[in-house]
Amino acid sequence: MQIGRWEIGRALHLKRSALLILLFCLTPACGKVGDPLPPFIRIPEAVKDLAVTQNGYDLVLSWTNPPRYIDGSAATNLSLVHIRKNGETLATVKIEATGQPQSYPTPVGPVLAGESTFSLVVETTQAKFSQVSNTASVTPVEVPGRITGLSARPDQRRIFLSWEKPQDHPELADTYIVIRTDIPAEVEMVSDTRYEDVRYRAGRALTYRVTAARRVAGNMVMGVGPESTTVTAEDKTPPAVPVGLEVKASEAGAYVTWEPNSESDLAGYRVFRSEWPDTGFKSVTDRLTGGVGFFDSSYRPGLYYAVSAVDESGNESPMSPAFRGP
Repeated sequence: MQIGRWEIGRALHLKRSALLILLFCLTPACGKVGDPLPPFIRIPEAVKDLAVTQNGYDLVLSWTNPPRYIDGSAATNLSLVHIRKNGETLATVKIEATGQPQSYPTPVGPVLAGESTFSLVVETTQAKFSQVSNTASVTPVEVPGRITGLSARPDQRRIFLSWEKPQDHPELADTYIVIRTDIPAEVEMVSDTRYEDVRYRAGRALTYRVTAARRVAGNMVMGVGPESTTVTAEDKTPPAVPVGLEVKASEAGAYVTWEPNSESDLAGYRVFRSEWPDTGFKSVTDRLTGGVGFFDSSYRPGLYYAVSAVDESGNESPMSPAFRGP
């Protein structure tokens, strides 16, 4: 029996279709459910930069909260930090911000003990825990107490700070830490009980913090404190009263002289004249005298002279004692 071309073509088409179906069914997606993928487990990275320092009679722990999970993705559900001291739980604190620095103070205690070792474990809101952090150790020591009598006085284009040594353990005060709160990163260390701030900005309210500190094995240990004071940067301190006044007469008048003041912001001097030693003094000129001498062409024998000093802020000293001309 002879088969036509149409039947041959149809048979070949069916054969190819069957082959394609067979190949498709042999693939994993053909009617077969794949193995379930394991769920993501968000485990935080461990803290790697835990440090501990003594500040007065507190131990301050500082670290950076993990920014990522161990799979490299960004951490979004960090919840708590478990703090351990010498292997035992000390405290549990809330995480303030992912990837950001955080600190925790804990008191040394009434009696100084030996070395203490700290570590951290981070927990997520789903109760997943990080590995234990690096360890940080410290041995507490005695420190100087709080300074007393802190004061600040603007004068001569600077601010003068002064204070008294601590009443408790003054012998331990090796240096003093001075911080201006508007520029806290610029810490100044001085060995004396005074400090001059030359970064003078008139009209601003400035707050200073001063703490005594002790050097131990090359490290600085902060004492109790800080003590703080706030001052408005306005110079209200007058110059010192001029001294050494003399009057030398001549045929043309009299030359009035005095010793120079030492203030760095001195603007000049004002010369006064009177017929009496204790009253009636009036300024000889409207302008300040820049030098340490003034020639009075209107001099008459027996006149009295006095001098005051004026600074750049307009502060004026009292008049000097009157001096009678010859």
